[in-house]
Formats: sequence, structure tokens, C-alpha cells
Amino acid sequence: MESITDRLMAKADVDERTGCWNWTGGSNGHGYGRAWANGRMVSAHRLSFELHCGQIPDGLHVLHSCDNRACINPAHLFLGTHAENIADRNAKGRQARGSANGRAKITEADVIAIRAATGVVQRELATQYGICRQKISDIRAGKRWS
Repeated sequence: MESITDRLMAKADVDERTGCWNWTGGSNGHGYGRAWANGRMVSAHRLSFELHCGQIPDGLHVLHSCDNRACINPAHLFLGTHAENIADRNAKGRQARGSANGRAKITEADVIAIRAATGVVQRELATQYGICRQKISDIRAGKRWS
């Protein structure tokens, strides 16, 4: 019977240029590989880390030093907290900003118009753009959409 490691590596395509072991199996829709192990679906990069480096302590994430979500090379993986994962993402400029953020309700052009509408009260702008008055205040003060 084929081992979990053998099955995992059968779906890894090694990129000689980057050193990444790119997962060629199924993914979760966000670029992270998914694999079957011990009767359940797991993240391929987490499985690779566990197989090559050992158990992942509760509460820790497996982060990519290469920023390649498909990579399962344990040399490119390291452990970190949720806060460290967010800090790593932000430091590398991978956070969706502005209208590229899927949760954004307004566009950059809307922000410019909101800041230019100096004679209009926040309540009216909030109604016009479908956001709360506090967000209008934060946009005008430069706390949001900086």
C-alpha cells in the first residue's frame, strides 16, 4: 500500500528555479492544495509540514516563506500564530486594499467624491453610498481608505 508521503509527493511538481514543490492536486479555491489523509480532507501544505517536520501545535498556522500557496516544500514552510500570519501578509503587501477587497462597498472614486463633498453632511453621504456615518467620518479623517 502506498504511504501518505508517497501519495503527497506524487502530486508535487518541483520548480527547479524557485525550489517550490507545487501541488498539482485539488485546491480549496484560494490556491491552497487539498489532500486526503487518514480519512479526511486536509490542507496539503499542513500535511507536508506534519509529514516532514512533525506535529503542528494547536493554534499555530503553517506559513509560506515563498508566498506560493500551492507550495508544499517543507523548507518553505514555517509555523506562526494567526497574528504573525497577518503581519507576514501585510509586510509583504499581499492584503487586498481598496476596491480589490471583496468586502468593499465603495470605490476609490467614491472616496475622492466623499472627501470633496465638504458641504454635505455625513448622514446624507452615508445614505448615498450605502455605508454608515462613522465610515464617512473615518474616510474624511484619513483613518480609512488612506
